[in-house]
Amino acid sequence: MKRIISALKEKWPEYILEIIVLVIGIFIAFELNNYGENQKRQKEEIEILKGCRAELQTDLKDINLNINDFKKSLFALETFIDLLENDGQYHDSLAALFNYTLLPIHFVHSSSAFETLKSKGLDIISNPDIRTNLVKVYDSQYDFFLQAESEELDEVHYGLRHILPGRFESGFNFPKSNFEGELIPLNFEALKSDIEFLYFLKTHRNRTQSYLDYFYANLKKDVERMISDLDTELKRLE
Repeated sequence: MKRIISALKEKWPEYILEIIVLVIGIFIAFELNNYGENQKRQKEEIEILKGCRAELQTDLKDINLNINDFKKSLFALETFIDLLENDGQYHDSLAALFNYTLLPIHFVHSSSAFETLKSKGLDIISNPDIRTNLVKVYDSQYDFFLQAESEELDEVHYGLRHILPGRFESGFNFPKSNFEGELIPLNFEALKSDIEFLYFLKTHRNRTQSYLDYFYANLKKDVERMISDLDTELKRLE
């Protein structure tokens, strides 16, 4: 025992140094491991954010395309109503315009990057504001918009099934992807005194206007803001 105590007294500085070196080595190894994990996590975060941005940019293109088509539809509805209410005259070129009155327009979008994020865990996103806004766009705004779109499409299909038959030669005349075609009335003069048809046109015009001014306007604004926020966040991370 005395030998052990004596040895400790003589070599304790060496033992202390060895312990310090060992602790420092463990600490450095731990920090290097954390650094590697953080780098891996940040790389994964950047890839997911880039995926979300790319999808939102594609979605925005479809939003702008649809807004343009709905403006054409609104113009067609306004023109049709004006002709009927002011005893306008029909000519063959109007058939192409009338074909825009009932458009089955779908918002084509993708959320695969966001679904990947949810499967991996939202906490991968280090910025809480970005995380919150992504959830708002994908889980709130998109769901809210798609519900409104479903109601809009129900109205369009109701018109195609119940309003156009007996009044036009045929409906759903979209031989091209840009909705070009013709909607030819069987008796244009009779439509001027057709209360049901005029009511439907006016109501659909009002729905289309509100759909553009509220639902599509808010959707576009939120998507544009999210893309801008992602641009800023990716610059910070990279």
